[in-house]
Amino acid sequence: MSPEMLRTELDRAEEAELQSEEQLRQLVHAHHSNFAKQLVSVERLLHSGDETGLVRAGQIADAQALSHQMKGTAGSMGFPVVGQAAAELDDILKGLKAEAVPVDATRMQAAREQLAKLQSIAAQTTPEMSTLYHSDLSK
Repeated sequence: MSPEMLRTELDRAEEAELQSEEQLRQLVHAHHSNFAKQLVSVERLLHSGDETGLVRAGQIADAQALSHQMKGTAGSMGFPVVGQAAAELDDILKGLKAEAVPVDATRMQAAREQLAKLQSIAAQTTPEMSTLYHSDLSK
């Protein structure tokens, strides 16, 4: 292969690598913005009791599914602190979900407090803080 052809191949490989890195950053941004949407949904589920103030088992199950999804996504997208906080919420909600009965405000307190911690952590997190954001895909 001639030196010119080799340079052309190297330029193409470098361009493809840069495109992959940009696609990864876009993916991190998309998942980061999705955290906020998921947190709004979890908050609505955990704070929307019926007329007696009880949170239905189905609402707890839905909130737990979202927290579980956040836990996995945060870990995969390079946000370990968000993932840990989501895992703690997931564990609390799993316990409440296992009871399969409506839950009163007193028993919901731990979940709501952990949700507030998760919201605070997520609000302080930027896409650029992801361990993947500045990844060098050439290695």
